[in-house]
Amino acid sequence: MVARYQDWITKENITQPHQWLFPQEDDAQRPMWDSGVRKALKIAARAVEHDFLGFGLHSLRRANITWRQEVGASSIEASKIAGHSSVNMTNDYTHVQLRRQEELTRAIQERLQEASHRLRRASA
Repeated sequence: MVARYQDWITKENITQPHQWLFPQEDDAQRPMWDSGVRKALKIAARAVEHDFLGFGLHSLRRANITWRQEVGASSIEASKIAGHSSVNMTNDYTHVQLRRQEELTRAIQERLQEASHRLRRASA
């Protein structure tokens, strides 16, 4: 999907940061209506067999917020980039992946095990 999007950007001659990524067909100076963006996203997702019930721009927004935090961004940083007025709103948007929960649990278990070994060595 990324390659297709890059090809589309090149084809549409989008080269400046002020240009709309999704302009109206008859007026490139105006953004496409939300419904047009949603429709274009669904068509692109279907074309690469990545469409599913509930998939849309909001899904990408939530994923971006979640992924930022998974790679080390704080809730405050994610909140700022999302434009949320509070960290609580960002927390509502964040999906904690099962894989991430397992990683955190393993990290805690390893710390406890290391502490246990240190205590045993100290008391020996």
